[in-house]
Amino acid sequence: MFNDNSPLTWHIEAESLKQKKLLSLAEIRASVAGFAAFLLKQNTARKHPEIVALAFWFRQAHLAQITESMPTELTNKKVHRVFHIAPANVDTVFMYSVLLSVLCANQNIVRVSQRSGEVTWLLISLLKEYLKLPEGQVMANQVAVVDYEARQEQATEQLSNWCDLRVIWGGDQAIKAVTAIAPQTAQVCFPDRYSVALIQLDENSDINALASQFLTDLLPFTQQACSSPKAIYWLNTSQDIQQSFWDEVEKQLNATEHQFDISNKVEQQINFQYLAAAFGLTIENDDEQGTMSFARVQRVDVLGRCKVRYLTAEMLAAHTGNGLMLEQDVTSPDAIAFSAKLQTIACAPASLGIQGEYKRTTRLGASLEFDTVWDGIDLLQVFY
Repeated sequence: MFNDNSPLTWHIEAESLKQKKLLSLAEIRASVAGFAAFLLKQNTARKHPEIVALAFWFRQAHLAQITESMPTELTNKKVHRVFHIAPANVDTVFMYSVLLSVLCANQNIVRVSQRSGEVTWLLISLLKEYLKLPEGQVMANQVAVVDYEARQEQATEQLSNWCDLRVIWGGDQAIKAVTAIAPQTAQVCFPDRYSVALIQLDENSDINALASQFLTDLLPFTQQACSSPKAIYWLNTSQDIQQSFWDEVEKQLNATEHQFDISNKVEQQINFQYLAAAFGLTIENDDEQGTMSFARVQRVDVLGRCKVRYLTAEMLAAHTGNGLMLEQDVTSPDAIAFSAKLQTIACAPASLGIQGEYKRTTRLGASLEFDTVWDGIDLLQVFY
């Protein structure tokens, strides 16, 4: 299928994709649900909330809901082969699009980054194990996984020519580079995005529950997912209540497992200083001139937080995550830094009358929950 001289390392071989076995949609859906059930039984998988969330999303009951509107026949399909380019910084997101493509009866080759994290490699290992089981044989004809260096453009071109559609997850520059290779290939892209939280609290708010929901959005992927909130807009919320919120966040952090370490604290400092120098990020009530000192950022266990005078779309787009949370006091949702790059606004309470340019709103605690329509793209539609 592919040039033997290509610098490819196959983690799940593409040889099975040569088979022309006819599969029913019912068989495929049962195999995907079987993979979800398999993941939930693995002790190694259960240690990682993002894998548990993936498995729960593809459980049989949810598959029945999301496939209700799908065609029941495979006639008139335009897409049969999909090439997925996975991001390096969000370990499980690519698997959602791969499994949705599998549900649409497509063959899939996934290129994972050599810089991928532990969770990605564990997920690939578990998938490989599942495909060897009798219940995994259906999916074995639909999925292959490979890695190679990004500079090996010939490999990208070869895989792009093989597919009917490529799905690119990554930064703007990475997407631009891939788009220039085999430019005739149809593609959907998930580029750089930023997300925020809009929170309005009062003395009757359940601070404990809201702190837990906030950490559910923030901790996975070390705040580097496109839907991880990079800032909190405090809507008409007193300083005392904000402090109670952060006290509860710190308390819960002390009892919660996470992936943040000293390197993330260093990255917080680097990113904060960059935002201050490049975009004029200024701490609220600061009278000093020049670049702000990182000492002015308050520590919340492994996280850093700072109240700023204002936020812009450019600042938030340049925010690299790593546990740095920017805050701004606002009197209206209109103060949010809306732009085409604003993906998710997580709200507490759930409905706060937001009007502006963004991709979606959700309740606090649900920012990372996947949907078949992601970033404005209906994946079930494009895969069919």
